[in-house]
Amino acid sequence: MVHMAEPSDNAVRQKPKRTLSIGLRYGYGLGEFGFNFLLTYITYYLTLYLTNVAGVSIALAAGITTATTAIKVVGMPIAGTLIDTLRFKHSRFREWMIAGGVIYCVGGTLLFTHIETTPGIYAVLFCIFFFIYWLGYSIAWTAFRALMDKICSTPMDKVGLTAASSQEGAIARMIFSFVAAGILAGFTGADGTVAAVGYTVVNLTFGIICLVCFLLVDRFVKKYDLSPEDDPNSTAGARAASRPKIDKHDFIVTIKTRPMIVFILCAVFRCSVMTAYATLLTYYFIYVIGDNSLVSVYMMVVYAIAFFGALAVRPVAKRIGKRATFVSTTILSGLATAIIAFVGTNGVAFIALMCVFHFFGIFSSTLIPTCMADIGEYNAIVHGSNARGLTFSIGGMAIQLSSVLGAIIATYGMVIVGFDPNAVTKAGVTGLKYLYTFGLAGLSFVSAILFLFYPLTESYMDKLRKEHGLPTAAEQAAAAMAASASQGTDSDAEPEESSSDEDKQDN
Repeated sequence: MVHMAEPSDNAVRQKPKRTLSIGLRYGYGLGEFGFNFLLTYITYYLTLYLTNVAGVSIALAAGITTATTAIKVVGMPIAGTLIDTLRFKHSRFREWMIAGGVIYCVGGTLLFTHIETTPGIYAVLFCIFFFIYWLGYSIAWTAFRALMDKICSTPMDKVGLTAASSQEGAIARMIFSFVAAGILAGFTGADGTVAAVGYTVVNLTFGIICLVCFLLVDRFVKKYDLSPEDDPNSTAGARAASRPKIDKHDFIVTIKTRPMIVFILCAVFRCSVMTAYATLLTYYFIYVIGDNSLVSVYMMVVYAIAFFGALAVRPVAKRIGKRATFVSTTILSGLATAIIAFVGTNGVAFIALMCVFHFFGIFSSTLIPTCMADIGEYNAIVHGSNARGLTFSIGGMAIQLSSVLGAIIATYGMVIVGFDPNAVTKAGVTGLKYLYTFGLAGLSFVSAILFLFYPLTESYMDKLRKEHGLPTAAEQAAAAMAASASQGTDSDAEPEESSSDEDKQDN
């Protein structure tokens, strides 16, 4: 089944209901909720654990971090290849998601297991454990994202699905600090030192939460991802088609097409903003604002803003189209960071502008997975490629590359502007301010400009469907609603317009 994008202006204008219920959207979003606990924990505590608990030197920790960065980049394509090549008996993606979750939990727990050995052997073991952890994460993440194609009938469904996921991810990040701090406090001695086993328990707790979330997602989406053998309505042809062989052609097509190349460039620049910002944030509070105590307040406020921002993604994208939404909101988030350069040491103004940054930033973060789904459909229609797992994993690889670029920009940027936390000067602090504000704004603007060349607008996708004898988005939505009505199920009652302003301009 080919999954549709928004209809063009040539489509029959109608007001169908949404084809995904609120329960399904937020049930699917539980996967994002689970992911964020373990991923956030490892992001914030891994280096601290290496140096303060495992006793690794700073130089060796830097080497280990470099190795784990390489593992992150190559892990995603490996996961996508596994998912597209090997199939479980009862589903294409659900069982991979759960299997990846198990590996994810086990690998993460091993990372935080204290082992008494020489530094060299420990570094090797740590990298092996990290590979296990990251492969599990990559498999679970890719399968979870690829389920979007199985569940959704229209691209607006995909936007709604990822928006719900973004909201639950924001909730998880808000809860995370309280849970992690509470558990670690139980393992803190009189001297203030946290026992090594405390870190292991935290990771195992978050890993179990993640697995429970995946199992719940499995229950919510089971009927959408049945193998043809388990589907009573499938035909012999469908059963044969469910086992396509992924070959060299699929790999080349997935990577070299214009939509994927533009998407990778946009994702790398856009997501690198978040990595650079996270790296520079504490320095900015300490040396520019002069009040590091505001960090905890800041984190709570921006996570709440991200939650509410996700609510606006779907209606805005429906109104003006995904490409226009991505470009405009990315520019607005960049402008917010640029304006920070003029507020001086005003912490309230800084937090307010960063709330604007995060509010508009959630739009592009939500639309990135839907772009991956569009590229997968484009490859299937135009090139006959069915490598959906590889498509999502290449998108995930782009996100990991962005973290490398963001870290390089932040660290080398501080050197270029003359900022040294061990020898602070007025000129260095000024350089840090401009790096944080105009530097992040510049990255956002580059991403927005690049996305203007992203070709997969709603009207263009409908044109492709018509050329290949496939139903348009409006026809697909009508069919989905008819099927829902015939089964006696109820979708959301909120009506939707069937075309966006972007469609009208393209037509």
